Amino acid sequence: MVEQKRGEEGIKDAEFVARKKKALEVDRRLAAAFGITLPADDRDIVHELIHAVLSQNTHRRNYNLAYGRLMEEFGTVQAIAEAPLSRIEKAIRPGGLSKQKSTAIKEILGVIRETRGDYSLEFVRDMSVPDARRFMESLPGVGPKTASVVLMFADGRKVLPVDTHVLRTSKRIGLVDENTSAEQAQSELEALVPPAKRPGMHVNLVHLGREVCHARNPAHEVCPVNAVCDYYQGTR
Repeated sequence: MVEQKRGEEGIKDAEFVARKKKALEVDRRLAAAFGITLPADDRDIVHELIHAVLSQNTHRRNYNLAYGRLMEEFGTVQAIAEAPLSRIEKAIRPGGLSKQKSTAIKEILGVIRETRGDYSLEFVRDMSVPDARRFMESLPGVGPKTASVVLMFADGRKVLPVDTHVLRTSKRIGLVDENTSAEQAQSELEALVPPAKRPGMHVNLVHLGREVCHARNPAHEVCPVNAVCDYYQGTR
């Protein structure tokens, strides 16, 4: 039994090492093909959080439009927080799911005001990543992906958020198992990818999922990682 356990651990260790090597190769290929990087400037955290809420289950063109409409209508976070829910919902309607998202935004701002005395989240910059994630995820409607997106884009944290594109592409490539949840994938991918490479890996996997590795009919022939992709290798 002891020998069997050691053998199983050896297999797991070998698989982890192989996946870590593959992750580095995927990062290299994606960076060479797309070269997308994050903006160098830090963004206001509460504004980034509102933007992230609007982006949930919505095409980027629509959520950018919704955010623009929201800020044009109200101008400040305080004005949004104090506005009637119906006005917020009307302003963000182009982004879809306006009833749910307006409620979430209103509730989030209410909780921040109640717990902090204002509408700022800048104090999060002084927290460790685990503590910042826990706080962000305690806010209404904020899950692991949204929390990590905000920390990455607004504060430059070396995290790797997992949205639908990252989850689909990382499963197909073979970086995580097929039955892995988004939350599990975030933890596993961050273990595979060095901190400095995590933001770039995120944005490039998102681009890969949007433009090449579609949910249906992925464009294998132009995929920059097809040579190391389990899904492609199994379909040829």
